[in-house]
Amino acid sequence: MSQPGELVPFVAASVEDAVTQVRARLGPSAVVVHVRKVPVRARGWFRKSAHRLEILAYRPETGGAIDCVSDAPAGPVMAPGASDSRSPAAVQSDSSHPPHAAETAASSPRVEEDATVGRSPGTTRSAGAWRAGALLESTGLLAVQARRLEDELRRRHGERPPERLSDELDLVRAVLTGWWRAPREDLGGRPHLLVGAPGVGKTTCLCKWLTQVALGESRPARVWRLDTQGANTAEVLNVHCEILGVPVERCWRGDFAEGTVGEVQFIDVPGTDWRDGKALRGLAGQWERWGSPRVHLVVNAAYDVQVLLQQLRAFSILPIEDLIVTHLDEEVRWGKIWNLTLGTNFCVRYFSTGQNIPGEFVRARPELVFARQFPA
Repeated sequence: MSQPGELVPFVAASVEDAVTQVRARLGPSAVVVHVRKVPVRARGWFRKSAHRLEILAYRPETGGAIDCVSDAPAGPVMAPGASDSRSPAAVQSDSSHPPHAAETAASSPRVEEDATVGRSPGTTRSAGAWRAGALLESTGLLAVQARRLEDELRRRHGERPPERLSDELDLVRAVLTGWWRAPREDLGGRPHLLVGAPGVGKTTCLCKWLTQVALGESRPARVWRLDTQGANTAEVLNVHCEILGVPVERCWRGDFAEGTVGEVQFIDVPGTDWRDGKALRGLAGQWERWGSPRVHLVVNAAYDVQVLLQQLRAFSILPIEDLIVTHLDEEVRWGKIWNLTLGTNFCVRYFSTGQNIPGEFVRARPELVFARQFPA
């Protein structure tokens, strides 16, 4: 039988199967701290969709009843060990961020070796150890960041965690909130340039943002729909701007700085293949010709975290100011968002869900991530 306090993962076909496995392994006093329903791809055309349950449970030092505190909606999940053994190291100079961050003047994220990215939660934790790291890993946090978090918890609160998991999670929230980076306020002046890989939703985000500016804030706006190495075929942007009464320019004339006082300006460009160095260098050259606009990198939250980090590294040829995270309605493991902030020197400005305009387009806040990681 596992040691008290050690998180143990289970995979079950039903609730009854889960209860049987947990009680057989951990005894009748086991406490279930996380349950997730995960779809299983059925074979054949006419088979009904199936699912499985993924559970994290532990045996407390004192007796207690089984208590399911999370039942996340069904969604895709990566198999343990699917990621490779590389993960990001922090690139901050601010001492209020993770204490193990490597200091560097570069604006791109760095990668360091981490041999335990794919380990199962609870497999290396002894009795009385902090449980938060394993729980956060199950929601998408990389192992290297989970260890960094646990190191900070030990530094602040000692080796022994609180007896109640809810108290431990309150301490986790305090640490992660302190590490969250707030984006700079919109000071106006330079246009906003949204960049990213094809299909991540840049134009949709621009339309949502533009709607908030033009309708919600009643501010004048202007849009440039420009070509790069490929043609910009986003005709929907013209239609949306016509509805809002916002002018759209198809040719850069270099006179943006002398626009209407208080005017908010946006530049829309086609998606750029982050694996194409020539295309990225060409985009960087055009950025300079466009008067060095403020650059916002748009990333798809449903991508594997290693792909997201590679995209951040590739697009850092540009002076990325912050990130916009899209497709969050397609990803249940919101914990992976922490990898984009803890492992880099970037911050997140907006969260976006769905394709509807204006739709969900909100300021990124750590409270929103916590609410999805640990729903009440």
